[in-house]
Amino acid sequence: MEPVSQLLSPHGFPKPFRRILVAVDPSGASLNAIPYAAHFCSPDTQALVLGFFEDPEAYLTPHSRTPADVSAAFDELRRDELVALEGAQAVLQRTGAQVHKRLLGPALGNREISAGIARVADEWNADLVVVGAEPAAGIAALLGTRVSAELAEHTHRAILMIPKKATESSLHHARRILFAVDGSEASLHAVRVGMQVAPPHSSLLAIYVEDRGVDVSELEESLLSSAPNVPRAANALKQASAIMTELGAKANIESRVSHTRLTEDVATALLREAQEWDADLVVVGAQDRHGLRSWFNGHENERVARAIDRPLLVVNQAG
Repeated sequence: MEPVSQLLSPHGFPKPFRRILVAVDPSGASLNAIPYAAHFCSPDTQALVLGFFEDPEAYLTPHSRTPADVSAAFDELRRDELVALEGAQAVLQRTGAQVHKRLLGPALGNREISAGIARVADEWNADLVVVGAEPAAGIAALLGTRVSAELAEHTHRAILMIPKKATESSLHHARRILFAVDGSEASLHAVRVGMQVAPPHSSLLAIYVEDRGVDVSELEESLLSSAPNVPRAANALKQASAIMTELGAKANIESRVSHTRLTEDVATALLREAQEWDADLVVVGAQDRHGLRSWFNGHENERVARAIDRPLLVVNQAG
């Protein structure tokens, strides 16, 4: 898909997404996601706030699962979610966007939640799906980790994850954007999409993370190694920088090679680099090779996803 032309607000911020779906939950995981999504809205935007709630059957104890108890819990959860949806709708309407709301539910587990979001995103033809994340148990945690993973597999829509614990400085419109690249078409496509949200005079960093994980028998050789795979890294960064230069409006563009430390995987190293560079937004491809997709796959990287403290844009190659 060719990148759409940037639409600029009166303040010079791009508004590239015309149809934005925002997943809303009443527990607070979407607390930061809703106002952050407003950065991308304008009078030309169609937004859909999509709500769902946890099925009472999922947490009621056996002796509490009487029809009356289940019905009362269902009604209370539904009311709470409708209130959350109305609040989200009001926030986004202040941007002039046309905002619709829809309630799905009740939902049982992350697969059902993600399947529902993905189905609506495809039916409604969303350009961007925005979800909140909270490092807690239950539906809030699922929104930020497993649900995002399932969405990355089940829909080609771009997914924007906003942590509830995001640093305050990262919740303004992104001006410092870090792009994780590895030379694959997936990561380069993510650069193209991510560049659509970069305002003029922003700071952009393309980073190639070399995975230097080794067996114990190879430890000495690894420590003595002078550099990562420079030709592949240099080529990946050259391609990414060319895209950034072509699409960037007077941006300050940097690129560099990083590598994993002894106790890190690619996802952990990427998070460290984002923190050290003080990125406002991290952009990754959902189907990258050499480990970037593992950001959402596997027990260890799921914990890393919960630890991220700034917005994360995941772009599926098919998008």
